[in-house]
Amino acid sequence: MKTLTIFTPAFNRAHLLPRLYESLCNQTCQDFDWLVVDDGSSDDTKALVLGWITENKIPITYIYQQNQGMHGAHNTAYRNIKATLNTCIDSDDYMPLNGVALILSKWETIDQKNMLELLV
Repeated sequence: MKTLTIFTPAFNRAHLLPRLYESLCNQTCQDFDWLVVDDGSSDDTKALVLGWITENKIPITYIYQQNQGMHGAHNTAYRNIKATLNTCIDSDDYMPLNGVALILSKWETIDQKNMLELLV
C-alpha cells in the first residue's frame, strides 16, 4: 500500500486533467496513488482516466458517481482512501515535481508518538 493518496474530485474536467496527470507521472517520489472521483461528468473524463489506467504509469483508482457536488466527491474519496496520508489536488492544479517527496519528508519529521498523545 502506498503512503499517500492524492485525490481529485472532477466534474467535466477532461480538458484540465492532463496537466495534473503529467505532473503526477513525473514525481520524484512514487509512493502515492491517485484517486479520481468523477462527480457525474458528461464529458470525456471517464475515457481519459481509463486510458491512463491502461498506461499503468501510476496507480489510479477511478470512481464514478452521480453528481453530488464537491462535498459529495470529498466524502466518497474519504470513504475509499486506504493510505496513511491524503491530500486533495483539484483538477485545475498540478503537483510540483517534488511535491510527494516534500509531503512524505515532512511526515517523517513528525514525532508520531506525540501526535497520538495529542489525539487521545
